[in-house]
Amino acid sequence: MLACGEAVVVCCERTAESVLAAIGVTYLSHADPHRVRLVATDKAQARIGEKVIALGDEDDGSVVALAKRVYAGFERSCGTTCARRVVLACAADESGMPEAVHRYLRLGFSEGKRLYEDVGAPEALAFAKLVQRVSSECEHTRQFVRFVRLPDGTFVSVFEPNENTLPLVCCHFARRMKEDRFVIVDPRHLVAIFHEPGDASCAVVGLDGETAAMLASRVDEADERERLVQALWQRFYRAMELPGRGAASRGYDLRASWMPKRFWHGLPELDPRLRR
Repeated sequence: MLACGEAVVVCCERTAESVLAAIGVTYLSHADPHRVRLVATDKAQARIGEKVIALGDEDDGSVVALAKRVYAGFERSCGTTCARRVVLACAADESGMPEAVHRYLRLGFSEGKRLYEDVGAPEALAFAKLVQRVSSECEHTRQFVRFVRLPDGTFVSVFEPNENTLPLVCCHFARRMKEDRFVIVDPRHLVAIFHEPGDASCAVVGLDGETAAMLASRVDEADERERLVQALWQRFYRAMELPGRGAASRGYDLRASWMPKRFWHGLPELDPRLRR
């Protein structure tokens, strides 16, 4: 179908492996690039006259192998910097991500090393917006993940970034907490990273909804030491109170300037459940 010149929409998952493999399929079939577009499976909607093709399960070894082949070819053509940006872009939640990456790679395969300097092309602009969004959210993830210590010494965190950033920043936490056992759960993207003491990296695991909810619930199992630290912090926070400013407004200006409001729910000083 791809090789017959028909208008086709290729459905893929929102992962680097799936997107790159889908791009590889369009190249191997010698499809007309002007009559092919990529869409995320959960947003798939064919236009009038388009045929729908669904990419195989990304757990299939052939899908991963094809993705690696496309990535390696792009890296040879355009350089390591451009290739690494592809990994960032593929973590974006933007519904048009697969097609934006598709067009950028096609531009790169035609331009080669000149791609890095071609910042004005429409394909490059759309792609750069994805990279910027994911890069910013990676920094938010590194800054605002908060852990709770469990009775067995494991540290647990629940974090819901706007993009799928945990697989991209896991090495940061492995370096910072090398001697600790920890898990960070992202219920939004159904992914978690696990780390054992002494390991240089983390295991990245996809989850189902039930498992994600179970892991996320463990933050309520904080040990007595953790609860004491939280209570001490709340006491200090109350001691810094200014007359006429309640708990919600105290420190508001600093939080509003330095921390996106969507991350405030994890602040101990604002949690009414904690012991006072």
